[in-house]
Amino acid sequence: MTTTGTAPGAADGLLDEAVRAQQRAAWALAAPGWAEYRRDLAAPARRVDERMFRLARLGPGDRVLDLACGAGGPALAAAERVGRGGRVLGLDLAPPMVAAARSLARERGAVQAEFRTVAAENELGVPPGSFDAAVCRAGLPYMPDRAGALRAVRAALRPGGRFSALLADEPGVVSPFRVRHGVVTRRGPAAGTGRRRARHGGLGEWTALLESAGFTGVRAEARRAPVFEAEHAAAAWVLIVRTSGALLSWYSGLDERSRDAVHREAVRTLAAWFPDGPVRPSGEVVLLCGTNPG
Repeated sequence: MTTTGTAPGAADGLLDEAVRAQQRAAWALAAPGWAEYRRDLAAPARRVDERMFRLARLGPGDRVLDLACGAGGPALAAAERVGRGGRVLGLDLAPPMVAAARSLARERGAVQAEFRTVAAENELGVPPGSFDAAVCRAGLPYMPDRAGALRAVRAALRPGGRFSALLADEPGVVSPFRVRHGVVTRRGPAAGTGRRRARHGGLGEWTALLESAGFTGVRAEARRAPVFEAEHAAAAWVLIVRTSGALLSWYSGLDERSRDAVHREAVRTLAAWFPDGPVRPSGEVVLLCGTNPG
């Protein structure tokens, strides 16, 4: 009997590639905004980044892998921690994000930091056991093959190497996501309609994923953390839009009157939350860590 169609595994692979293509395009749109607002985003996140680094046990001379490095903020902070005797490799799907990270590294003289693009989160292109530690800030929920990404990270670590990841919680918890999600979905179709949304699991799901990838001593903790700081509500909304590729794409399809209406509603919402300014949103984040047993 002759059959037609695509095998389930192949279909999943095609869907994953479609998601990666969408994300690559979205992050390419957002890369200029992340470069422009990197100080507004990096300074508030410094404390929670430091916690992520402590969980990964970064130290002088370490070789560190940063998966989903974006515009280079966490990787360059890690480079300061490991010093000139160490090495940090940042990997990302989006070439414009990697270009922004390289530019920032040159500006700071961080010769120990290198940045590359990868085709997929589960194909890192690095030798097995070549890193002492790995980190990932906020990228895991957006990856179509999270399990494959975690297996690839573990393979890149030496025996005893540590992995730590930071995850933003559900959009209803973190206020920038909340205002974006609320304002946009009320005016539908929502930004990102038709795309596979980021999957935010609970603590149990995340620890199970790390354990199934072979990590040991896995634990997770939740804490509140600042997200960014802006002088006033209008500036905050511009930052939110400029750093979200999906939102920028959706905005481009609106006429001027609709864009103005969305802007006014978002600014009113943010101003109600922060009536005296400046705008300092925060939210709950989850920190995960585990060890490669070898």
